[in-house]
Amino acid sequence: MSLCLTSRRTKSDANSEVLALRVKNIDGENRLLKVEQGKGKKDRLVPMPEAMLHQLRCCWSVYHPEDIFFYSSPHLDRQVHPSSVTKVLKKTKQSLGITKHGGCHSLRHAYATHQLEAGLPLHLLQRWLGHTDIRTTMRYIHWVPSYQNGQSRLIDLLGGSHG
Repeated sequence: MSLCLTSRRTKSDANSEVLALRVKNIDGENRLLKVEQGKGKKDRLVPMPEAMLHQLRCCWSVYHPEDIFFYSSPHLDRQVHPSSVTKVLKKTKQSLGITKHGGCHSLRHAYATHQLEAGLPLHLLQRWLGHTDIRTTMRYIHWVPSYQNGQSRLIDLLGGSHG
């Protein structure tokens, strides 16, 4: 979730939006995260589950960040470098015995796919991911057969009967 310099993001930017999270951008009461200047240099609000809010609160209670939520110790004014996150993810996967390829950007894909599987409308996913063009979001549909099936049934219903 990055501070993009261009409208096209790279896979290494995938975790930058998270790393740029500021304490002021966490709305615990409404369970929303504000992503500032994310994809396409746009601000957006993304809902967060209660479990994530709980984890953020636990993290805050231990480290008490004042501005940047995930800072590079001992530099309270610098965010964690994306390569550090990649290294932690790799070590975590190894410790859990996960051999499937994929880095931080794969987590974005998994998030999108799970949201569609849970029935989230495509236009909401588009907004949450920060996509300008709905076709970019539609790329996730091929991972969700039940979503594809639901769409085809709707199209059949709209077609009416041809005597």
